[in-house]
Amino acid sequence: MFYKITVSGAVQGVGFRPFIYRAAKKIALKGYVRNTSSGVEIVVNDGAFADILKDKSKLPPLAVIDDIKVEETDISVSFFTDFEILGSKFGGGNTEILPDTAICEDCLRELNDTSNIRNKYHFTTCTNCGPRFSITSDMPYDRNVTSMSFYAMCDKCKKEYNNPSDRRYHAQTIACHDCGPQLSFFKDGKVVAKSFDAVKCAVVAIKEGNVVAIKGVGGYHLSCAATNPYALKMLKKIIKRPSKPLAIMVSDLSCASDVAVISDTEKSELLSIERPIVVLEKKDRSSFLKVSALDSIGIMLPYTALHYLILDRFKGPVVMTSCNFPGEPINTESQGMVDLELSDDRKIVNMVDDSVVKVIGDKRLFLRRSRGFAPRSVGVGVKKDVEIIALGADESNTFSIYKGGKVFVSQHMGNLSNAKTASVWEKNIKFFLKVTKSKPSIVACDMHPDYYCVKYATKLALKLGARVVFVQHHLAHAYSVALEQGFSSFVSISCDGSGYGLDDGVWGSEIFVVKNGDYKRVGHLSEQMIVGGESAVREPKKMLFGILSRFLNDEELSAMFGSATVMWKKQIDMDFNIVKTTSCGRIFDAASALLEICDKMTYSGEPAISLESFAAAATPYELEPVIEEKDGVLILNTTCLFEFLWKNRDKDKARLAATVFDYVSRGLYLIAESVSGGLPIVFSGGVAYNRYVTGYMIKKGVLINSKVPAGDGGISFGQIGFVLAKYD
Repeated sequence: MFYKITVSGAVQGVGFRPFIYRAAKKIALKGYVRNTSSGVEIVVNDGAFADILKDKSKLPPLAVIDDIKVEETDISVSFFTDFEILGSKFGGGNTEILPDTAICEDCLRELNDTSNIRNKYHFTTCTNCGPRFSITSDMPYDRNVTSMSFYAMCDKCKKEYNNPSDRRYHAQTIACHDCGPQLSFFKDGKVVAKSFDAVKCAVVAIKEGNVVAIKGVGGYHLSCAATNPYALKMLKKIIKRPSKPLAIMVSDLSCASDVAVISDTEKSELLSIERPIVVLEKKDRSSFLKVSALDSIGIMLPYTALHYLILDRFKGPVVMTSCNFPGEPINTESQGMVDLELSDDRKIVNMVDDSVVKVIGDKRLFLRRSRGFAPRSVGVGVKKDVEIIALGADESNTFSIYKGGKVFVSQHMGNLSNAKTASVWEKNIKFFLKVTKSKPSIVACDMHPDYYCVKYATKLALKLGARVVFVQHHLAHAYSVALEQGFSSFVSISCDGSGYGLDDGVWGSEIFVVKNGDYKRVGHLSEQMIVGGESAVREPKKMLFGILSRFLNDEELSAMFGSATVMWKKQIDMDFNIVKTTSCGRIFDAASALLEICDKMTYSGEPAISLESFAAAATPYELEPVIEEKDGVLILNTTCLFEFLWKNRDKDKARLAATVFDYVSRGLYLIAESVSGGLPIVFSGGVAYNRYVTGYMIKKGVLINSKVPAGDGGISFGQIGFVLAKYD
């Protein structure tokens, strides 16, 4: 009797077939293994063979099994005298593109082995590691649909590629010095050196204080010595980010430990095959000030052979920041931003930026879910006969596709108000629809009428013959956690900078009770005035003025704000260009301005992030949250918080900063708890990256995002959750 075992999940392009082949041959079984459109098909004369798939520790490193189906088959035993690997069979169905992962230990050993054909070769990879998503143009995954199709394998590589016992069996990225991508160092557009000599030239240039563009897996980095003030100043000028913290790359965990305090969870993230940037607490706040003025710093370890070749020679931390201007996607081709460039001739098919994570209360939060993770699907345990595409929000955009109980979340796309980003985004949507073979009948999007993604939703729906579903921004944040957790009824706290409200207002800190798809807004922060509209985001003093004008007289306001007082007061009196908001982010911005920590935003969230950094481990002052009720809605009064800050502004500013977070955290939780009725409480939104607020919530048993970003990068996933809850 023969059995057919169908395995679905991330099981192609990971060495799964040779793994099965070797296991079956070891116990002298008969049958075959092959790739199909639905995964991997195994036919074997022993149904118990499926048991070997249940031990995850024995599977290929990149393999992820979602489902195993075993059934009897009428294939005659006489068909097989041995166990074979058959050619692929593709038709309907779909398989997943794997994310790009870090170089494995075996390849790393070869990189430094002088007797190996890949010694010092910058693109050393195998079935267990290296690029996938960034080089793939179609599915099923094979060399002919990757940018590696431009490179004809040499005899040595071909021998490995065709040997089932070799770890490079059917490794689509297989290459070596003789037949693979060629590395060059350019100066003013002209080739100066090639191969390993190119690495040497790049390292010399960095040592001399230059900024070098380095081609990575999914785009270019700009790199310089992390301890060279002149180089750092030059780099920040090039990318037009004068204050934004920069990520650094260090050679190993020991070097990272010299710079930062690292927990076991953070250590696991740094060493993982995904190799994200991990936001860590500095050991010495005054160190690396030019890289990050905060008490934290983003650190990542090398994840390509090229990175190791560079750091083996440089012997120090280097900045590795995305090569792009603010709001744009990472560059995948040389853009001439700098005169020096280290790159190869391999085409990047899909741009994919570095992932960024932050650990709070031993829980991982994605600030950006991209390289290493995207486009791996997220199983949600909800299988409905509908296909959905959700377009997310305009900032920190991702989009998501729901199909067959899985959500395919795109890589981080950037800001859709930027024309270049919007163009790449539209192309990416077409690509995802193609490779997932999806035909959505629903297009979900935000409610903001000015968002590019909202305007595009109508066009896309018309093209697909689908209907549009508008999802309120903070409900999407709420559902992003609920869908992860499998909740249909819950209480949510959603806090961020701003989002379009159900009353057409500017919301930003909302509490909902959700029961089986029905929802009610039951709480929020008190409304405060934004003087000057959107300009107050860049200039927090305008937000602060609106708050202080509630309890300070004109003389006090003039002493604080000078000549601007008359104009801003007149705007308030005339209700001209005044917007009211419940935004939590704007409250933090205003507090940062009041405490003279940061009064100008040069990158997203800067005033609030600076306030968090300033608070450090300070103990907050005692201030009980003031909660009021209006029309059945509970409101946390934030004016009294600023009255306290104003009266005590001469006291310890670190403790005052901590008081802001403590007041808001406790107040919002008290409201949520009072209306929960035993329902679980979830917390999401950009404020969830604040270690004080989220740390408090975690201690209270509140659940947070773990699979998708808590910020706007998780909005599309939450939109999927909202639609599924409503779909009958």
